Amino acid sequence: MINQENVLKILHLNDLHSHFENYPKIKRFFKEKSVGFSDVLRFDIGDNVDRSHPLTEATLGKGNIALMNDLQLTAATIGNNEGLGLQKSMLDVLYASANFPIILSNLKDKGLQPSWAVEKKTVMTSFGMTIDIFGLTAPYPLAYPDMGWDILDPQTVLAKQLADSEADFTILLSHLGWRFDEQAAQTFDNLNLILGAHTHHVYEFGKYIDGTMLAAAGRYGEYVGEVTLRFDDQFQCIQSEIIAEDKHHLASKPEDKAVIAELASRGHDLLKADQVACLPNGYANQYPTYEASYFVAAILAAENQVPAVIMNSGMIVDAIPQLLTLDDLHDILPHSIRMVKWTVSGSELKAIMAELYDVGNYLKTQKIVGMGFRGKVFGDIILSGMTYENDQILYQGSPVIDDADYRILVPDQYLFAAYFPILKASGTAEIQFPRFMRETVADYLKQGASH
Repeated sequence: MINQENVLKILHLNDLHSHFENYPKIKRFFKEKSVGFSDVLRFDIGDNVDRSHPLTEATLGKGNIALMNDLQLTAATIGNNEGLGLQKSMLDVLYASANFPIILSNLKDKGLQPSWAVEKKTVMTSFGMTIDIFGLTAPYPLAYPDMGWDILDPQTVLAKQLADSEADFTILLSHLGWRFDEQAAQTFDNLNLILGAHTHHVYEFGKYIDGTMLAAAGRYGEYVGEVTLRFDDQFQCIQSEIIAEDKHHLASKPEDKAVIAELASRGHDLLKADQVACLPNGYANQYPTYEASYFVAAILAAENQVPAVIMNSGMIVDAIPQLLTLDDLHDILPHSIRMVKWTVSGSELKAIMAELYDVGNYLKTQKIVGMGFRGKVFGDIILSGMTYENDQILYQGSPVIDDADYRILVPDQYLFAAYFPILKASGTAEIQFPRFMRETVADYLKQGASH
């Protein structure tokens, strides 16, 4: 047991991704581990908000903020799910009701600090030690500018902040991943503690690199972090204990299931209340017709003004009912995926199609994880506005000419994943920001367009 004098307790959570099934345990952990300590800091290190959960989708993350408020956080930073999973107008109001500050120094709004974030927070302990707290998020230079944000190099920003810091102790809330964190630990002399996130890594008992302490608590609330530090009167850390506590070691309570179920049902009810369209009929998504996939592909083509669409039937997770609500659409297209407009030459298109069908045949029954995909299996290749038979392509009914240019629309998963190297190396790609696939479909149908 650590003597309570000159002791700092830090509790941290990262990459919850709206896995609210673990929230009751996390809330108790934060409360119980704070008892008996004069100095307690509590942090969320980003990607708390994930629109895969119905409540998060229905409230555009504000439901998450209400739960974060109950953790009595000292501060939080954002992850890419907040920064890129929400349109700019949504992120600008996400933290309006937060009772904690957002610390973030490498995301700017037209060169200025966003109104909802601070560059750093300084706190003083009961024993007189000053602490500077910094926050950085993973830079996606191909995405953030198109979402309306300026994204800065985190290494450059952190170097300046640490050079300017006169605090006795520094903490970085890092939604940057373990490689950056470990490199930063080696690089900066006055970076004392890094609370890590983004790459879902776990340091079960912490990590120590060149005098810097590192802690990280995995993902989904499967772990929650606890750091206990003791200092001498010159504010040098003389004792440390870093633990990523496995949620299985934390007691459940009978009421937990009801709390978890209520959060989901509240989200479903809100989404069900928003009717998207009453269609002439429903659409199944079964081999060989895949009516639902072709229905969605036609909408994506029309909304993005691209004649031809290539996608996989596994994108459409469920049948499309005649009376379509946002709740249905969230189940049918749960992915955090946008479309990409690709401009390629005819000869490139021929190579791309051969690759898509070759690799696609392998992927067909594979369970796909990551890159925003929230479905089950990849499924079959779906073409709209073009055909591919016996190695022959017809684009809008005409044979493809090698030196002509063609536009195709594909899910951004094809750009980010490693499945299709020929596609990734071909032509020019423009991600169609800011809407997810389901937002594009909802907007189109709500406009009452006829198909």
